[in-house]
Amino acid sequence: MLFILVIISVCSCVCAQKFSRGCGRAPPATPNLGTTSNIAITFDDMPRSYRLHVPATYKATTPSAVIFSFHGWGSSSSFHEQYMGFTKISDDNGVLMVYPEGRSDYQIEENAGWQSWNTVGSTTTLGEECTPSTTGFCYLSCKKRSQGCGRCDWTTCARDTVFTESILNSLEALYCVDKTRIYATGFSNGGIMAYHVGRELNSRFAAVVPGGGTPFVGHNNPPNETKGLISVLDLHGDADNICPANSTTSTDGWNYIPVDDVLKVWGTATGCVSMSTLRHFLTSEDGNKELYCVKLGDCPQGIDIVRCSYKGGHDWPGYSENGGLGARLAWNFMKAHPKVDVEALSPLCCYSGRGNRL
Repeated sequence: MLFILVIISVCSCVCAQKFSRGCGRAPPATPNLGTTSNIAITFDDMPRSYRLHVPATYKATTPSAVIFSFHGWGSSSSFHEQYMGFTKISDDNGVLMVYPEGRSDYQIEENAGWQSWNTVGSTTTLGEECTPSTTGFCYLSCKKRSQGCGRCDWTTCARDTVFTESILNSLEALYCVDKTRIYATGFSNGGIMAYHVGRELNSRFAAVVPGGGTPFVGHNNPPNETKGLISVLDLHGDADNICPANSTTSTDGWNYIPVDDVLKVWGTATGCVSMSTLRHFLTSEDGNKELYCVKLGDCPQGIDIVRCSYKGGHDWPGYSENGGLGARLAWNFMKAHPKVDVEALSPLCCYSGRGNRL
């Protein structure tokens, strides 16, 4: 009888969390199912936008996973959509794809080609983030602050974490969203933004897959595990010298934290142990000799801290290929890692032991 009550309790908890407010209501007319539209909004009294792809198979009664994908510095949401290759993933798996557009307020309020994200350490620089001969870029939103711009500041100072959460709030109200399957990815500055979202919004996001971007030196801060646990898959080219995976200083004078150092801090905060222990992490791409993935440490059930290295430079793996290598790796990791709440690790809810591959 106790066993039955525990199962009912767990099921009730999970089911209650799964469905968003938009379940059961007709979706907005734009975008049409199976298409992408640019959605213009006002945020902080400024025009902002994001691209939204709704799969043709979307149903208002079936909760859909959501993936936020953030573009790189100076890029755009429209270019990023085709660059990352998630459209096939979205259509084949019923995933809502979101491509936010960064602010472009360098020197003037709207300066095409300077889109960026206010990420980990990009606008609160301490002087360690760049070499002495390197200077950043002073965006208007940063210049207006009382402290102005730091020498190593290089992105907008827009409230991009809140911007991201406001988009998510809107999606949950308008569409049937599976609140246990909300994910973030991105490349370069967008990869750092994925880390940033994972740290700041880990109460809502289940996993992040940053590509070609890590936090800056002096900003290796973990997520707050009391808000929720989060899995990480870092994707990095083995010859990336713009944001190197295994060293600190890039060829253009910026100081990044090596991937392993970032993942060890995140894993420890998430309850993992033995973070110096590396194990091969199995993926559906294991036959690819230009790719190798390892898992760090032993983590709570349902959590993985993983890095994948692939042959290449500062490019998303399989870029500009619809359903390419990076998109497949990211989605397969995401779908295997729904949200694990802190409360779900209590003895009455689920087994909380530590294992190898989860």
